[in-house]
Amino acid sequence: MSVVDKYHQIIQKEKVLLAYKGCIDGDTVTYLMKLAEQNIASINEKLIIRKKVISILVEAVQNIVNYFAEESLDKSFENESFVILSMQNNQYEIYVGNYVSRHRMRALKKRIDNVNMMSPEDLQKVYLDILENPKVSITRGAGLGLIDMARRTQNKINYLFAEHDQDHVLFMMNINVARVKNVVLS
Repeated sequence: MSVVDKYHQIIQKEKVLLAYKGCIDGDTVTYLMKLAEQNIASINEKLIIRKKVISILVEAVQNIVNYFAEESLDKSFENESFVILSMQNNQYEIYVGNYVSRHRMRALKKRIDNVNMMSPEDLQKVYLDILENPKVSITRGAGLGLIDMARRTQNKINYLFAEHDQDHVLFMMNINVARVKNVVLS
């Protein structure tokens, strides 16, 4: 069996719908979303679930773009961002990652931990507060994107920081989206 056949077999078994590694900019985001939309549609997913997955995927990828833009990292890191969308049993799994500074890591960890501690009701309240008053996000310690992802999925945001060098870590985030429509939030 060739290497290509092995990878094809893995992709089919794991139901990987999208895998990308490289520089992520506005054009790349647009292309990746179109590709993800086509691939999810090809498995005849319900429209409401398809839209939910794509909107969460957009939010996750935009977070990666924003974190990298805020960092002023060495250009060698810009081709190291990644996006993976797979389907496992009754859920979609979104994985995104990029390099961040150790300084940025602390703030990011705090933001995600704050979001993960909130109940669904708290997430909804904070989300609406931020929409009405964007300055609230600064005082609450989490941005609208992270809150919206947790609110829409009704799941915790999983994350990991992997050591790279003295100044940088690889930030990886995983969001799971149920294939069944949640009654409370859409």
